[in-house]
Amino acid sequence: MSKKRHLPRVARRIPGGLRLQPGANRAAWWRKRWILWLESFRMGARLGRGRSYAQSGQVRELAILPGVIEATVQGASPEPYSLRVSWEPLDAQSVQTLLDANPFLTAQLLARALPLSFEELLQTRGMSLFPREGEPGIRLHCTCKDWARPCKHLAAALCLFADAIAADPLLLLRFRGILFPETPMELQSKRLPADLIARLSPSARIATIPKRLGALPYWRGEQPFLDTLADAYRRAQDRALDALDAFPDLRFPEDRPASSAH
Repeated sequence: MSKKRHLPRVARRIPGGLRLQPGANRAAWWRKRWILWLESFRMGARLGRGRSYAQSGQVRELAILPGVIEATVQGASPEPYSLRVSWEPLDAQSVQTLLDANPFLTAQLLARALPLSFEELLQTRGMSLFPREGEPGIRLHCTCKDWARPCKHLAAALCLFADAIAADPLLLLRFRGILFPETPMELQSKRLPADLIARLSPSARIATIPKRLGALPYWRGEQPFLDTLADAYRRAQDRALDALDAFPDLRFPEDRPASSAH
């Protein structure tokens, strides 16, 4: 009795599909955490196929909504598969209370930085940005006939999502139900009044306390201590005035692109 052979199904190539972006910050800790959860399913070859789909542009659409990721993925069939990942968003009131108590943290998030301290704060209140291994609250749906979940189509969309949040962590916050305005008024560039700028200028009054101390032994030999302070004040003032002309970059150095790191 002859055995029936099944030829491998090859995904149909589509023009204009979404792809993993080479410029994404793949070293971002939040991307690594998301991938770690994805790998916890122990999908084996399905995860590799999903990554290949994501790299070759088989994901046609990807939408990120509060509590929902929706996508269409082109497989071997003529019609693309529709998929949906849903997870209950975080409690908005609890998150708002946390952010109100941590304004600098809020500023960092608005600047598209995602400090690890935010996830740690959420965990102290029984919340998290990331699902746990075997998270029962996450629902995975795909219209393909594969019995396994996640299938390779879901893996493709979730790999693409990982790169999307690496480039813009606000997309991860959006999925968890934390929304920010597109152009926050608090971060708009503003000019200080001239009289306030004048008060920022270094003056003899700034060094009142060092003057009271008298001549200080100093590590720079004969250079006067007060002159060094005055130069530091001037440089600080210049940096502050430059910052007024642009949005402040509140990201940690390790979160900034290599070209802008100081």
